[in-house]
Amino acid sequence: MPDTKTKSDAQTAKNQTSYLTRTLFEYIKPYKKKFAHAALSMIALATVRGGLVYLMGPVIQGVFIEKNLDMLRLVLIGLPILAIVRMAAEYINGYLMSWIGQKAVQQIRDDLFTHIHRLSIEFYWRKRSSDVMSRVINDLNNVQSAVQFVPLYLIRDSLTVMGLIGVLFYVNWRFALISLVIIPVASTVMKVLGKKMRKSSMESQVIVGEISHRFQESLQGMTVVKAFNYEEEAIAKFRRSNDDYFGKTMRYLRAAALTGPLMEFIGSIIMMVVIYLGGHAIFEGTMTTAAFFSFIAAFFTAYMPLKNIANLNSKLQLGLASWERIFQILEEKPTVTIVNNPKPLECVQGRIEFDRLGYKYPSRDTQVLKNLSFQIEPGQVAAFVGPSGSGKTTIIHLLLRFFDPVTGRVLIDGRELREIDTKELKDHMGLVTQDTILFDDTVLKNITIGKPAATMDEVIEAATAADVHNFIKAMPQGYDTRLGERGVKLSGGQRQRLAIARAIIKKPEILLLDEATSNLDTTSEQVVQAAIERILKGRTVVMVAHRLSTVRNADKIFVLRQGELAETGNHEELLAKNGVYKALYEAQN
Repeated sequence: MPDTKTKSDAQTAKNQTSYLTRTLFEYIKPYKKKFAHAALSMIALATVRGGLVYLMGPVIQGVFIEKNLDMLRLVLIGLPILAIVRMAAEYINGYLMSWIGQKAVQQIRDDLFTHIHRLSIEFYWRKRSSDVMSRVINDLNNVQSAVQFVPLYLIRDSLTVMGLIGVLFYVNWRFALISLVIIPVASTVMKVLGKKMRKSSMESQVIVGEISHRFQESLQGMTVVKAFNYEEEAIAKFRRSNDDYFGKTMRYLRAAALTGPLMEFIGSIIMMVVIYLGGHAIFEGTMTTAAFFSFIAAFFTAYMPLKNIANLNSKLQLGLASWERIFQILEEKPTVTIVNNPKPLECVQGRIEFDRLGYKYPSRDTQVLKNLSFQIEPGQVAAFVGPSGSGKTTIIHLLLRFFDPVTGRVLIDGRELREIDTKELKDHMGLVTQDTILFDDTVLKNITIGKPAATMDEVIEAATAADVHNFIKAMPQGYDTRLGERGVKLSGGQRQRLAIARAIIKKPEILLLDEATSNLDTTSEQVVQAAIERILKGRTVVMVAHRLSTVRNADKIFVLRQGELAETGNHEELLAKNGVYKALYEAQN
C-alpha cells in the first residue's frame, strides 16, 4: 500500500506540474512569432558555437604545430566575422526573450488585478491582504524571472549542447558515448534536487506572506503597539516568522548550491577518462592531435551550457512554485454570480423587501440572520438597531449583494437581486460606512469615484449638501488637493462628510448608512448627522446604528436580536412596548 500511495502522489505531482506549465505557457503563446525569431537566432548562435569548436583542433594543428601562414590569415579574417554574427544572435535572442517575458508577466499582472476585483467580498474575509500582496509582488517577480530566463537559457543552451554533441560524434563516436554519461546522471540529480527546491520554495513564499502581514499589522496599529508597550512581543512574533523564512530559504539554497558542484564533479571524472583514452589513441596513431583538441574543446564548451541547464532547474522550480500560488487566486470563483440575462432596473422606486431570509457566513456554523422578513416603502427612513453581532451590517451587505442569502430572497421593487445586474444595482445605491476609506488622490477624484463623469457643478452641489464645500475651498489647491494615504490629512468628521458627498453625487434612490457617525466625537457627530439629515429627503434610507440618538426620527426602526426581528415600530412606539429597544435606550441614556 505505501508504494502504491507514493506512486499515486508522484503521478499527481507530475500531472499538477504539467498542468501548471501548460497554463503558464498560455501567456507566452500570443508572442509565438517573436519566440520563433528568438529561436532562429538561438539556432544561429548554436551553429556558430559548434563551428568554432570544431575548427579549434585544425587551427591549433595548422597554426601552432604545422606553422601554416595561410591558415593564420584565414583565422584573422574569419574570427571577427563569426564574433559579430555571434554577438548579433545573442543580442537578438536575449532582447526578444526579455520582451516576451515582460509582456507575459504584464498580462498576468493585469489578469490578476482584474480578477481580484471581480471576486466577492467573501474572498477578502478569507485571505489576508498581506498574503495577496506577497503573491502579487514576490511571487510575480519569481514567475517573471522564470518566464524570461528559463526558455532563453534552456532553448539556447540545449541547442548549443545538441550542436556540440554532433561535433563529438563526428570526431569520435566512442568517446562521445562515454561523455554522454553526464546527461542521465545530471537529469537524475536535477529531478531529486528539483523536488526539494519546489517544496522549500512553496513553504518560503507562504512565510513571506506572514512576514508582510507582520509588517502591515504593526505599521497600521503602531499607535496601539506604542500605547500598550507591545513592541517586544511584536518584534518576537516577527523574528519567529523571519527565522522560519531563513530556514525554508536555506533548504532551497542548499539544494540549488549543490547542483553546480555535483555537475562539476561528474564532469571532471568523465574528463579524466576521456583524456586518458585520448592520450592512448594519439600514442597508438588511431586519433590525430587536431581531432583530440576538437573533441576536448567541444566537451568543455558543452559542459558550461549543461551546467547552466542544471542551474536553471532551481529558477524553474521557484517560478513554478510561485506560479502555483498565483494560479490559486486566478482559479478562485466569485461566490456571487450574475445571471445570463439580468433584468434591467429602469425606474427604481426604492421599495425593499426581505422575504424569509436566512444567512450564514461560510466560516461560521451559526446563522447570522434567521427567517427575516420585513418591508421598507419608497422614501422611508428605516433604521436597524440591536446588540453587537445581531446581524445589522449583514443586512447592508446583502442589499449591496456582497453575498447572497442561504435561504429566502432580497427584493428591490419586487425584483429579486439575483435577477438584477449587480453593477447596475449599485449605480442606484449610495453607501457611507463607519470606517471611511479615502484614496491617495485629489478631493475631486475621491468624491467622483461613483460618478467619474460628474460635472463640477454636480460635485459642488454634493459637497455643499454634505457641508464640506467651504472647508474644501479653504484647502491649498481646493478640489485638486491630494488627501494622502487613507485621507490622513483630514479629521474624522471631514472624512465622513466627504464620504457623504461621494455617496450622494450619484443621486441614489437608496442610501445605505452603516453606523456612519459611530467613530466620531460628539461635535463631529452633530455636524455629520446634520449633513445626513439634509440628504435623506426623497430617497429610501437604510440606516444601521449603534447610537439610538441618531435613529429617533426614523420612520421605521427594526430591532434585531441574535439574527431575528424582535420588534418593529417608530421611536415612541418601541419605547411604549417596554421591550428590547427600551432596554437599549435606557442603557445608553
